[in-house]
Amino acid sequence: MMKLHTLEYPVSGARRVLVFAFLVALLSSCASAPKDEDGVVVKRAQERWEAVVTGDLETAYTYFAPGYRSSHSLIDYGVLMRTRKVTYISAEYMDHSCEERRCIVRFRLGFRVFAPVPGMTKYDGMQVVEDTWIKTSGEWWYLPKK
Repeated sequence: MMKLHTLEYPVSGARRVLVFAFLVALLSSCASAPKDEDGVVVKRAQERWEAVVTGDLETAYTYFAPGYRSSHSLIDYGVLMRTRKVTYISAEYMDHSCEERRCIVRFRLGFRVFAPVPGMTKYDGMQVVEDTWIKTSGEWWYLPKK
């Protein structure tokens, strides 16, 4: 009959507690972004929408992820925003959900469309948007949809 291998040195109770505490700390650090990080990303998201609503496109552009800015110039962004028929008139923070390096921040946007159909001078509406924010190089950045 074969003998099963057993531990020659039993694991002490203190060692088990230390290993368990280490694993709990390790897993909890991976679970989600810290609460203070949540505040940072929400603040940046609100600042970006405030810049868009007030027409400060240079400031709004600074919140875009570096990868986006490397392929889209400020002039490109300005042309895109100024040639749209939609004007954003308000942005109200609703809620957010975060993982370690990614957050979704939801806003209720007020918008205006001028002359949407013949005979109508303007249309004011509301819509909910989900903005994606990513953390790179220690900073939170807005990542637009493709």
